[in-house]
Amino acid sequence: MKPEKRLLAVLPASVIDEIKHVGLNFTSANDVTPLAHGLSNQNYLINDGERNWVLRVNSSASSQLCDRQSEVRNWNIAAKQGLAPKLYFVSQDHAYYLSEYIQQAPETPWGSLLTAKPAHPLIDESTQWPDAEALLLPFLREISRLPIPENIMGVTKQWQNYRDKLALIAAKLSTHPNADLAVQWQMSHLELLALEDDIIIWLEQLNACSRSDQYSHRDLNPHNLLYKEGKLYCIDFEYACSSHPLFDLAGVLSTHALSTAQRHYLIEGYLDGHPNLTSDAKAALPDAINIYWVFAACWSLLMAADSSDMACVTQNNDTGGNPHSSQEYLDCFDDFVALIG
Repeated sequence: MKPEKRLLAVLPASVIDEIKHVGLNFTSANDVTPLAHGLSNQNYLINDGERNWVLRVNSSASSQLCDRQSEVRNWNIAAKQGLAPKLYFVSQDHAYYLSEYIQQAPETPWGSLLTAKPAHPLIDESTQWPDAEALLLPFLREISRLPIPENIMGVTKQWQNYRDKLALIAAKLSTHPNADLAVQWQMSHLELLALEDDIIIWLEQLNACSRSDQYSHRDLNPHNLLYKEGKLYCIDFEYACSSHPLFDLAGVLSTHALSTAQRHYLIEGYLDGHPNLTSDAKAALPDAINIYWVFAACWSLLMAADSSDMACVTQNNDTGGNPHSSQEYLDCFDDFVALIG
């Protein structure tokens, strides 16, 4: 089935009617292209013959991990300052979003910088994107100066929330019919819990260098950044909140293919005179990177538990399903946990 027909088959009639009011008359004649990078939700590029739109179908698992109303508020905060695509429509149940499409040059997608680096990476003299650091630094500064979100989620509270949710799932898995997946999930969970003493130390170091929280996107990996005409924009505000001022820098350093010189430029420029960080922030940066990967590992276990082959573990009442299998998320866990330490 073609993407446009498949999408029409699942979209509620009320949503099709409502998006007409913002200018999109969605029919089977529209050109629909799935956008492939989403690990949590399903995104579609829709061309109606006049302009491009992005329709996002939210998954049940990600809806359980975030507050959709806060997501929309924080998205609009960034969009108002020209740092994110415009959000045109949100369905009443927050299952569907319609937003502006920002067209990157095909030969220079920012997502090509995606990598995975631990807290202490090897020296790297190669430069994949000259001046990437000169684009990232002002962008990070602008994000940090956005109005502080209403939803507050410090790094310690986030770890406690993840740990508690994972414990509830672990208790239910003893009766799961898919024994092999359940055992693999439990082993991964135990591997994460074995790091808890280190995690507590990293969190203490992070908390000690923060003077106050600020706007934090919480996942500025290259697939959540768009580059157009010399400017960066961010997408995916599911975890945006008021949080630790070092976390967004840590996210960029963890996931961007930057040379050692580019990393140093970015670190020094971001920390220089930062009003919300103490002089110990640079020493705590490896702790922030470790916590970034800890949270990524937690996320992958939570997503695995809500995929179709393990969905009996959690309540799955929303419209969108997970775009990947439990095994794929468990493979992500292995990748993420290998970067911790």
